[in-house]
Amino acid sequence: MNENLRSKTLVLFLTAGMSLDAWYKGGMLTREIAMYNELARHFNKIYFISYGDENELQYRELLADNIEILFDKHGIGTLLYSFFAPFIHRGALKSADFLKTNQMVGSWTAVIAKILFNKKLIVRQGFPWLLTLKEKKESKIKILIASLIEPIAYKAADKIVVTSQHTREYVIEKYRLNPEHLVVIPNYVDTDVFKPSETIGKEKNRIIFVGRLDREKNLINLIYAVKTLDAELVLIGEGPYENILKTKVESEGIDNVSFPGVIPNEQLPLELNRSEIFVLVSIYEGNPKTLLEAMACGLPVIGTDVRGIREVINNKKNGYLCDTSVGSMKEAIMNVLENDELMDRMGRQARETIVEHYSVKSLAAKELSLLAAL
Repeated sequence: MNENLRSKTLVLFLTAGMSLDAWYKGGMLTREIAMYNELARHFNKIYFISYGDENELQYRELLADNIEILFDKHGIGTLLYSFFAPFIHRGALKSADFLKTNQMVGSWTAVIAKILFNKKLIVRQGFPWLLTLKEKKESKIKILIASLIEPIAYKAADKIVVTSQHTREYVIEKYRLNPEHLVVIPNYVDTDVFKPSETIGKEKNRIIFVGRLDREKNLINLIYAVKTLDAELVLIGEGPYENILKTKVESEGIDNVSFPGVIPNEQLPLELNRSEIFVLVSIYEGNPKTLLEAMACGLPVIGTDVRGIREVINNKKNGYLCDTSVGSMKEAIMNVLENDELMDRMGRQARETIVEHYSVKSLAAKELSLLAAL
């Protein structure tokens, strides 16, 4: 099957405004490129269309030899580049066989390229863009733009890739799409990097969260849940709620919460393996990568019973579900910390879940099957 692809070229359109340099500074470069380094073994050529500048070339050595970075060499800025990139990089796009978006934001660039060069287009969508804007109560103009772009991108796509079943059902119903055009390929984990450690010791009652410090992560309630516990809560990441959270911790004299900031993805296994529990208590999620990475490290995980999390966690089997309230989170944390047998069993089954269903190799095989069928 994959032999059919060895003469083919794939073009990945990064999210509008995104670059390898931004991925690096956000601590997620190695995570984001892992899938494409795996796919590159089966392709003649892969191009990344990035919104960065010549600084992108410093990351060339991290990529497979047949992956080439195309960037905004004229410095025209995100908006103009998103429309003119298909013309600037027309040589590469003419030679391509497949076009793929990394997210919905910026998908119009790939749609323009499809119209110009008549190539197969795969539109990838994590948590739906329009739904995200509505959940965050963003401005009406942003919501209007998303409501116009999403249906155009979906209708232009030869295949649509989403990361969860609930997103697939939502998109099919909202846009009345043919279910055969939508494929669920969840987020992946490099299980050779994220794995249990035999050398890193656990720190007693160390609870870890990794992710964006934003409203939907429900972190104020989490802080209150651990406030009176004999435990340490480590919140790794940054985001618009960071100062609010730090102010809350300081003003109330809470001394068992820390904020290490952003940590490169390749250093996260160390932080995860030092911890006894991983928590993700969001109000909503798509297919959370940090949850999958923690499970790959064999951590017992606690998550809220919301879409995106309950699709991954089988309660009291490979993780523990609670609701979004302070009381429910506190009870869940105490129940897990006080039960060594439960912690060990959930940690083992969490690792098994990821290796079987979310590893880079298993999901790369799904991507290759999708592309070969096109």
